[in-house]
Amino acid sequence: MILLGASLLPGAASGPVSFPGPKSETRSPDGRYTVRNLDDPHTQPAHSLTLIDSRSGKQRKIYEYGRHVDVLWSPASNALVINDYGGSDFSRAVLLALPAQESKVNLWDELIRFLRPQRTARGALENDHVYLTVEKWLNGHEFRCKLTGYGQANPKGFTEHYVYEIGAGFRVAERSSSEAAFH
Repeated sequence: MILLGASLLPGAASGPVSFPGPKSETRSPDGRYTVRNLDDPHTQPAHSLTLIDSRSGKQRKIYEYGRHVDVLWSPASNALVINDYGGSDFSRAVLLALPAQESKVNLWDELIRFLRPQRTARGALENDHVYLTVEKWLNGHEFRCKLTGYGQANPKGFTEHYVYEIGAGFRVAERSSSEAAFH
């Protein structure tokens, strides 16, 4: 019971919250912001996320999606990431820095820009099934991403990990000892 209470304190680390699902909203670790999921079968896409600022009371639609998303809050409550599982053959991720800015960072586009000069974008661009997801926040300004896929270019599949730093972009993630043992 004490552990459960500790996980609900402002600033406590939290995992992804999936929408649509049993929860209709998720709060930032500091409690300032709430992301609320709204479902409307009469619109296309049928789902949207609204950001609510508890200080100002302002509400703003920040994202629309068709199938399923995960929301991951930065532990510093200064940003959130949305993993959008848009199709059976792809997923993409979007970064939104707070207070809410008009532009979102499309992490797929950023990753392709990072990979092209290194000539390592082939797996991401030449396979039929490619999934980019944010796995977890490392701190208030960096998170770890996973790129997986398979198809004509990589019939046996591939998995790569990257770290994204807000304001600096992508870099290749260092492998943990357990990951290195499997490659």
